[in-house]
Amino acid sequence: MNRIATCIAFAAGVFSWSAQSFSQPVTLKMGRANAAEENYWLMEARPDITPNQNKVYKLDVTPFRASDATFRAFEAGQIDGGTASANAVITAAAKGLDLRVVASLSLEANGGSVTQYMVKSDAPIRSIADLKGKTIGIVGYRSSIELWARAALAKGGLNPEKDVTWAVVPFPAMGAALRSGKVDVAGMPQIFSEPEAAKGGLRSLFTSKTGVPFDEELILIIMRPEIMKKHPEAVRAFLADLATATKWYLANPREAKQVLIDKKFVGIAPEAYFKLPDYKRDPSARPNLKALEQMQDMLVEHGFLDKKTDLRQVVDLSLSPVN
Repeated sequence: MNRIATCIAFAAGVFSWSAQSFSQPVTLKMGRANAAEENYWLMEARPDITPNQNKVYKLDVTPFRASDATFRAFEAGQIDGGTASANAVITAAAKGLDLRVVASLSLEANGGSVTQYMVKSDAPIRSIADLKGKTIGIVGYRSSIELWARAALAKGGLNPEKDVTWAVVPFPAMGAALRSGKVDVAGMPQIFSEPEAAKGGLRSLFTSKTGVPFDEELILIIMRPEIMKKHPEAVRAFLADLATATKWYLANPREAKQVLIDKKFVGIAPEAYFKLPDYKRDPSARPNLKALEQMQDMLVEHGFLDKKTDLRQVVDLSLSPVN
């Protein structure tokens, strides 16, 4: 009996060791963009502050120019999730893209950093009414940058469909496009608009809050439902680490920004970056359903959507940390 017991114990030990040896962190293929995502970028730049990373999950991150590029990769199955503007996410969900909103990275809110719409200092453009016949630079069609501009134009008495022309320009090229005359107005997050303003010759004409007075979700993280079902522990660990990284970022903003500069996530001068007003962020990184529903109403109002979708079926907090 002792010999049999010894064999059983040995076999059990081998099985346990083998299972442990072949258990690997789940790789999450994620996308990121280039503005208002500092707390998320920090997970790449400082993995040591995320206790579950490289243990429960690994990040394989691909950078994208803007939300439209992220969605193309998402639809093609090239990524498991990624970042996108909240308005673009709502639009994609309403059009049938099977996605789940799992986290909030930043808010476009009064009292925080907001998008600036800049013109040349010497341009004969003093009000929104002066934009008739002009070209507005946006980072992508049906993006938040376009929506905020449309709302401001409507408030200023112009018809966004007939009175202006739209041109797609990447954020890093917006300043040059404005100075060269390719566009008459350049919509830029402050991480891009402030350095351009510091060069001289530009001024802000209006902001994202000119036509939209309420606080909005800005950048969200989306995931594939099948990934959440197949690897719930990995996604749960990732979201817990995101909340940890967000809280660390909020508690250590200068140190966090220095890390992002050192790791080349940000390409502007350190002192300029340190002075930038920051976006509002929820420490829990949980998306605000009510805000998203208000935003959907606005999308319908401005013709970005023909009909609404039930966002309660799109926002999934089942794997998110409670606080």
